[in-house]
Amino acid sequence: MAPELQKRLESSLPPFDGLCIHNIDELNLAQLREILAYAFASLEPRFPSVSLFHDWHEHDGFINTARDVSWISLTAALENERTLYESRDDDFAVRIAIYPPTFDWLLRYNIDSNDESDDYTAACDFDLSASPKLGSTNILNELLNRFPEILVGCVAHSWFTSHYGG
Repeated sequence: MAPELQKRLESSLPPFDGLCIHNIDELNLAQLREILAYAFASLEPRFPSVSLFHDWHEHDGFINTARDVSWISLTAALENERTLYESRDDDFAVRIAIYPPTFDWLLRYNIDSNDESDDYTAACDFDLSASPKLGSTNILNELLNRFPEILVGCVAHSWFTSHYGG
């Protein structure tokens, strides 16, 4: 987690004060790519500035700093399944996390693989948390409606506290 997001999680502040949607079962790269493409297209127009960090929350709880990133570089990772695969963190259960400076939402994805030479062994996860107070929950409903057999909703704070690896 990034330092400011960790403080927000501890205090149930946005984006941890609302809902989180996440995959029900493991995703493959094609499914993750489709979900991310839809989410990015929905979020980019409203949130032109975003930051990225490697989120160790599930791995060991390590606090990591974020850096500004462009939507162009984020969408470039979605060019094909191989570019998406290469956007991952090399360590197990370390997510790529993206959020705006307003903290309206936090989007994370993870790609783990047993065989780095074979993209098809990738086991992927996705989650997106959004604060109801800041008007970002429409994207959650849109994703749930678009991917009803793949995604489910839950309370964001509970999701994060129950998945802590530290």
